Amino acid sequence: MQDSAAHAVESSGLRASRVVGAPLDLDAELAAWVRARGPVRRALAGVAGRLVATRAWERLGFARLRDYAVERVGLSARSVQDLACVDARLAELPQLEGALVSGSITWTKARLIARVATAADEHAWLVHAVEVTARELARDVRGADPGSIEAGAAETDEDGAVEEDRDTVRIRCTPVVRAKWYAARQLARRVAGEALPVWGCMEAIGAEVLSSIPLEVGFDDSTARSRLRPIADASRAANGWAPHGLPVSRGPGVRDPSSPPRAELPIFLRSRVESLDAADAFELDARLRAVVALEQRLEAELAPLLLRVRDARLYRSHGFATFEAYVRERLGISPRKARALLRLERAGHHCPALMRAYRSGQLSWVRAHALVAVLIVDRAGRWRDAWIDWARRVPVRRLEEDVERALVLFDTDPDTWCRTGGLPGCDGPQNRQTGARPTRSRETARIFFSAPRDVARLFRATLCTVRRHIERHRGPDGASATDGEALEAMLEHVFEVWGGASASGAERERVRKAHRVFERDGWRCTVPVCSSYRNLQDHHIIFRSAGGSDELGNRTTLCAWHHLRGVHVGRVRCTGVAPDALTFSLGIRDRKPPLAVYTTAPPVTRSSCDGRSPTPRGASSRG
Repeated sequence: MQDSAAHAVESSGLRASRVVGAPLDLDAELAAWVRARGPVRRALAGVAGRLVATRAWERLGFARLRDYAVERVGLSARSVQDLACVDARLAELPQLEGALVSGSITWTKARLIARVATAADEHAWLVHAVEVTARELARDVRGADPGSIEAGAAETDEDGAVEEDRDTVRIRCTPVVRAKWYAARQLARRVAGEALPVWGCMEAIGAEVLSSIPLEVGFDDSTARSRLRPIADASRAANGWAPHGLPVSRGPGVRDPSSPPRAELPIFLRSRVESLDAADAFELDARLRAVVALEQRLEAELAPLLLRVRDARLYRSHGFATFEAYVRERLGISPRKARALLRLERAGHHCPALMRAYRSGQLSWVRAHALVAVLIVDRAGRWRDAWIDWARRVPVRRLEEDVERALVLFDTDPDTWCRTGGLPGCDGPQNRQTGARPTRSRETARIFFSAPRDVARLFRATLCTVRRHIERHRGPDGASATDGEALEAMLEHVFEVWGGASASGAERERVRKAHRVFERDGWRCTVPVCSSYRNLQDHHIIFRSAGGSDELGNRTTLCAWHHLRGVHVGRVRCTGVAPDALTFSLGIRDRKPPLAVYTTAPPVTRSSCDGRSPTPRGASSRG
């Protein structure tokens, strides 16, 4: 996989100057990157299209596309679905496919045109796409696609993320509140029955608080940006639209991106998309991972070039007012993706091992970004190699939770952090909910997260309302309440209402007796790559029909899919003793090893815990 990625980069002519040591023209390098990316995206769409059409992830032992995409290829489910949708449309649009593969049009514009073009008008759409910006093209596509407007669907970028105005919420708080914030997010996900994003947890917490107290701060969302708006006829005419709604050329001399014959993929990509109909789920998985590794290598080559453009503001010399406009229009990638690449590149300056692991394919996009925060706080760099090694070994779900617990430990118990780096298995006894022992009371910690702008505004209004309640309770001579104190009051409220960490002992005991297995397993499916918090079932590891007992060690929590369609259909095998000595084999097949094997065994580390890489035995074995 790594060899094919390297060969592709060499074949495309894309080499960063820092790699070969010779100063190259930046524009030429970026143009080469754009040309190389088109064929890779086409191949990626082809494999993703077949995988989605056959629901191949189920044969591999994954309950949902989201879990498969994140764990196996480091992409979001929306990204894979978007690729599949474009693949289905390109089969009917040979001119658009040729323009994409030849580099005449960027992926951003190609995926927009694929939504509305037909065989009769794809030429007109391609000519129009060359003349307008990506933002203008997106507006025109929405105007010609009334179905998406009626459905109220938001515009998404190339990775499936919703393109909407976002804001960052920042709150200073004590380390104790920082730890409670982590526990409250886990609780919010259990209550919602799904793996909510951070801002989704915040929204659920705010909604619960507002169900008890009225909002006192004015909040008018009438100015919130509409997600999709129809384009008026007058606007269409002013932007060169014919009465029937098709884009028309603005004059002679426009480059025709569809005039070349239908382009073919390079040889090193052609084998990845040949005979897809005959490929089984395991072959599709291998092909998809190979193409993703190639694209990841290309993006790693792009990152230092973007950093040069951003830091020197070279985008202005090309007539772009902002870096975001430059990457969207000239390179065909979303600003969000570009910012993420820059974040990873800057982290790589502090930790070269991270970039080496990312460029070589040892760490996926998701794993590398999950590590950035914990690598940055380790200023001395003592634990960085150990964390990178840990990220290679464990499922994404566990890695993200381990990093979060380590960051809480950094805020709440600096002495333990300095001694262990927050690595699992090195930090001794932990609170099961927070993973830390709070020891400081000053507001030295910080919470920040990005959220849709209207949601962020509502949360701030809720926070202000709670502060006013606290101040009224203290009286006129009391001190002003801080945002950290208001957040702590909100968290304590949801703990009490939802039966979390601060619930009464009697209530917790009642729940524990009624659902001992679910309570022990955190009210979620114990398959290490599953994100389900709902439709939970009590599974007997050794079936009762085979003499299995009802002891807790023979029972574990599985979601309905992994229980009924995974274990009992033979796609998944669960063995061992619950909760800390289970082995899950996914993608079971005759006379061949399973796709991947994961265990829930606690990590076994070197006893000295001296900053060297931990050696987990059986933490995971990923195929």
